[in-house]
Amino acid sequence: MKPLKLNKQSKNYYLLIIGQFVSQFGSKLTGFGLILWSYKQNGSVMSMSLLSVCYLVPEVMLSFISGTISDRWNKKRIMLVADAIAAFFSCCVLLMLITGHLRVEYLYLINIFLGVTDSFQFPASSVAISLIVPKEDYMRISGINSFFTSFIGIFAPITATSLYAFFGLRILVVIDLATFLFAFCTLAFGVQIPEHAIEERERKSLFSECIYGIRYLVAKKDIFSLVLFMGFVNLVAAVYNTDLAPMILLRNGNNDVQLGIVSSTISVAGLVGSIFVSRMPAPKKRISLILNIMTFSFMFCNGLLGIGQNYYVWTLAVFGGNVVIPFLTANVEYIMRTNVPLELQGRVFAARNTLQYTSIPIGNLLGGILADEVFVPYIRRTSLKPFWNILVGNGDGAGLGLLYLCFALIGAIGTNLFRLNKDLQLLNGSDSQTLPDQEALIEEK
Repeated sequence: MKPLKLNKQSKNYYLLIIGQFVSQFGSKLTGFGLILWSYKQNGSVMSMSLLSVCYLVPEVMLSFISGTISDRWNKKRIMLVADAIAAFFSCCVLLMLITGHLRVEYLYLINIFLGVTDSFQFPASSVAISLIVPKEDYMRISGINSFFTSFIGIFAPITATSLYAFFGLRILVVIDLATFLFAFCTLAFGVQIPEHAIEERERKSLFSECIYGIRYLVAKKDIFSLVLFMGFVNLVAAVYNTDLAPMILLRNGNNDVQLGIVSSTISVAGLVGSIFVSRMPAPKKRISLILNIMTFSFMFCNGLLGIGQNYYVWTLAVFGGNVVIPFLTANVEYIMRTNVPLELQGRVFAARNTLQYTSIPIGNLLGGILADEVFVPYIRRTSLKPFWNILVGNGDGAGLGLLYLCFALIGAIGTNLFRLNKDLQLLNGSDSQTLPDQEALIEEK
C-alpha cells in the first residue's frame, strides 16, 4: 500500500488512526465476546439483535444533532470525552462480571449510552480527518482506514474466540480497558487537530444548524439519492450481520472456532480489497462501479451463504462478497467529501448518518423476527421440506439459509432499480463542491 508522504499532517493522521486502531481492536474483542455470551445465554437471535438495536437507535437518532455540535466545538475534546464514557461502561461490565451480576438486560442499557457517545465521536473523527489530510489524499486514506479496519476484523474474532474459550469474557474487557488508555493518551498528547473557522453568517441557533444538514441533503438530489441507496444497502447488510453467527452455530453444532474463521475471513477480504483500492486508478464512473459491486456482492455472498452447508463454502462466500466492499466505501466517501464543503461536513455527514443508518436497527430487528418467527418455523413444518433440503439442507440452520437466498435476490433487484435513478447517475465522475446558488437555495428552504 502506498503510504502518505511523511510530514506534519501525515504524522497527525497516523497518530490518530493508530490510537483509534488499538482502541477499536480492544472494543472488537469485547463486542465479539458479548455476542457469544449473549447468544449462549438463551439461544435467541432476537435477543442478540436487540443488543445492536439498543446501540444503533440513539446513535442514529442523535447523529444530526451531534454533527452540528462537532462543527461548533473542539473535535479533539469531543473524542476524548466520548472515549472516557465508553471506558466507564466497560468498567461497569467488568464489575458485573466479577460480582456475577451481568445480565443481557443490563447490556441493553449500556449499549444505549454507548450509542449516544458514539453519535458524537463519529462526526468529530470524520471531520478531524478531513481537517488533517489534504483533499488529494482522500482516496488513499480511505484505503488505509479500510486496511486497519480489516486487520482488526481478521484477528479480533480469532483472538476473542481463543481468549473467551480459555479465560472467559472477563479478560476481553480488561484488554479493552488497556487499549482505551493507549488511545486516550495518544489522542490527548500526540495528535493536533486544527479547527476550521465557521463564518459568522453561518452562526445560527443549534436547531437551525441541525436542520440545515437535512435541508442540504434534500436540496442536493444527487447526494440524497446516494444516501437512500446506502440506506438500502445497510438494511440488507443488517439482516446479513444479525443472522450470520446464529446460522453458522446452528449448522456446525456451536463450533466457535469455525465462526471465528468465517468472521475473520470477512476482514481478510476487506484487507485485500483495501490494498487494491489504494493502488487502483480513480474510476471514471463511480456510481456505475458502486452499483456493479453491490449486485455482485449480494448475489455471490448471500447466495452462497444460503446454499452452503460447511464453513469452507461460507468462507468462500464472505471472502468473495466482501473483497469488493472497500471499493464501495472508498468511492462513496470520496463523493461525499468532494461534494460537501468542509465547513458543513459535520452537519451534513451527521444528517447523512441519521438517514442512511436508520435502516440498520430496522434490519437488525427484521433479521431477528424473520429468523425466530418466520424462516426457522417455516422450514420445520413446510410440506416442501424435501425440495428445500436439496437447496439449503435441513435443520434450523436451513431456515436461515433460505432467508439468505431471499435477501440475495432482494439486494440484487433493489440495487438494479437504483440504476433508473437519474439524479444518482449525475454523480458518475462527480468531483465538485456545492455552488453558491445552491447554498442560497438551501437557505431559502
